[in-house]
Amino acid sequence: MSARAFSWLAALLVAAAAFIYGAVDDGPPRTNADRVRELSEDFACPVCAGQSIAESDVPVAREIRRQIAVWVDEGRSDSFVRDQLVAAYDADIDYNPSGSGITSLVWILPVLAGAAITAVLVVTLRSGRVPSSRPISSGAAPEALSDAAPGMSSEASLERLGPDEPRHSQATQPGRRRLRNAAAWIVVVLVTAGAAGLLVARFSGSRGADSSISGEVRATVRELVFEAQRLLNEGDISAAIAAYDEALEQQPSHVEALTYRGWLTSRQGDSAAAAEFLDDAIAGDPGYPDARLFRAIVALEQGDGSAAAAQLEAFDSLDPPPFAEDLLARSQVRERIAQARGAAALEALEALPDDPPPFAATSLGVADMLAAAEVLAARGDLLAALQLLDWVLQSIPGDAEVLAGWGWLLVRSSDPELVELGTGYLDAAVDADPRNPAALLYRSFTRWQKGDSEGARADLEAFDGLESRPPELVALAERQGLRAALRG
Repeated sequence: MSARAFSWLAALLVAAAAFIYGAVDDGPPRTNADRVRELSEDFACPVCAGQSIAESDVPVAREIRRQIAVWVDEGRSDSFVRDQLVAAYDADIDYNPSGSGITSLVWILPVLAGAAITAVLVVTLRSGRVPSSRPISSGAAPEALSDAAPGMSSEASLERLGPDEPRHSQATQPGRRRLRNAAAWIVVVLVTAGAAGLLVARFSGSRGADSSISGEVRATVRELVFEAQRLLNEGDISAAIAAYDEALEQQPSHVEALTYRGWLTSRQGDSAAAAEFLDDAIAGDPGYPDARLFRAIVALEQGDGSAAAAQLEAFDSLDPPPFAEDLLARSQVRERIAQARGAAALEALEALPDDPPPFAATSLGVADMLAAAEVLAARGDLLAALQLLDWVLQSIPGDAEVLAGWGWLLVRSSDPELVELGTGYLDAAVDADPRNPAALLYRSFTRWQKGDSEGARADLEAFDGLESRPPELVALAERQGLRAALRG
């Protein structure tokens, strides 16, 4: 094979490779979610063997994915993300080779290859411009061509050379070279245009006959969230989920979309996936009350009363919207958390020896014991509940919280003697701590039931005047209509 043929073959191979690359290359990420996914694939999980951040589901990998999503939504560059993760987890987390040392060859060799290919193309395109070295026949008359009449055809001009003169003279070589050069440029232009057209088609989006080349206009994240809320109000959960998913493609760290995507996922029965969405939302905005409430409900569904209680406590510290308060009441989250907490405390008590140590020597808390006593009373075992609280009082006698709990159990028994005994315990609790919210509210209820409206109103006013009132007690007063009754 001649050198010229080899050059043309190399040029054709390069053109074909470029076209194939343009056809199969996915191009840059089109959404933030795509970019988060691609970046996650570039880093190794710090605590996993052979898994990337994108592949692993351990908590640290999920946290890194969440942080990458936040950076991407903030418009941070890939190099910024890389620098932050390498600084936090060491260079071993980065799958991409560095630009120094032996690994720099990974970046250098493709550049050298590209330069070599460019050189081949240049040599190929310039090879047709080399002047032909074949001399004009000695018998030819150069003047004959130059003397041809204006407008005379090339064929007529050649006739003047005579039958003995060679027709393949130097005059014909430039035309052939120009033809070959033109053919080469046509190939290059066609390949470039084809690749460019393919890339434009890939990145212009879908469009109809009457659409512009910009393709279909994607709705903004805000519009998608509004649309999802509308669909949710109409009861179309599947369409609402699709709208939230599209919003998260554009902005993976959007707190509201994460929250309600998690809530709808939990309604479909997938508590584990719902918890991931909600955890990401809480990490993005710890002060978003909806996410806290939904996470508490999901924790209850997973049987984790402690986690549910922690989320509800965070929810109570915020300024939740009315609909969240309504959902909280309808879902009986507080009651379910109290039951779960009491059940867990009873399990811990069963693990103690038959001759248990003093309450103060255990890791149990007063709130746990009060919840356990409520569970026992609900089961109809009031005596066991009172014995449990008596065991607690032996370690912390005079504790207002325990005395109030003991009195509240007794006054709800409907037995006149026990009600009187319970009232005495409530009086003792208020004496021990005049600002104890439980003692004040429980005694207000007791006085109201006994017909002492003035005393009940005084205790309720003292309760309302406290700087901090437990939300469950406020809800109890509203649920039982205490404030409305005393106001009338």
